[in-house]
Amino acid sequence: MMRNIIAANWKMHFDLDTAIQTALQMKEELNGFNDVELIVCPSFVFLHPLSSILRSSNIKLGGQNLYFEDKGAFTGEVSAGMLKSVGCEYVIIGHSERRHIFSEKDIDIQKKVRKALEYNLKPILCIGETLKQRKENKAFDVVERQIVSALDGVDLSKVIVAYEPVWAIGTGVAADRQTVEEMHNFVSNLLDDVPILYGGSVKPENSYELATINSVNGFLVGTASLKTDSFKKIIEEFKKAKED
Repeated sequence: MMRNIIAANWKMHFDLDTAIQTALQMKEELNGFNDVELIVCPSFVFLHPLSSILRSSNIKLGGQNLYFEDKGAFTGEVSAGMLKSVGCEYVIIGHSERRHIFSEKDIDIQKKVRKALEYNLKPILCIGETLKQRKENKAFDVVERQIVSALDGVDLSKVIVAYEPVWAIGTGVAADRQTVEEMHNFVSNLLDDVPILYGGSVKPENSYELATINSVNGFLVGTASLKTDSFKKIIEEFKKAKED
């Protein structure tokens, strides 16, 4: 049976006190969801204190990025070993904000995936097309290129993929059901038995409908994961859809 996974990407939000308080709330209020893998990916500076909070819970810890070298003169970067040392089990790689704001290339993402696996970190590989690429009918070609480049020759049993159409991230407008279903089915045909998450303006109001798509195995949640009540509702709606 395919794993069900819901991950929270806190991006560059919160101060330390708020991050700790939110983690404590999630630890208490999400402790009954043992049949869904729950992951929280906070800013790097919050990883160590949150690791102590979440260690005895059902919530796993993930990083938002890593660098593909083990160590060295790379000011501002964080290595896979560093993430592992503070309790991370997962790491987001290739998020569209990394690709488009910070100009990460396919080769960089490939190196990061391999480095994560070398340190037994489970990569959450983000893929997705821009609005321009979709309008030019290049969406499937772009996604296939991103997958092949990043995952060629790696152990797929240790990988998670998140489809995040760039035009839906942070806009409040999720992709429609047909778009999500078509792309998730396309990806599942390329990657047998790999969990495929949907990300891009996931919220309590649309999570049930999105979860009714068979090839949606979970969510990568941004803004709606910053509040425990909305994140919990998304989990509840996801579980309900999969049980109905």
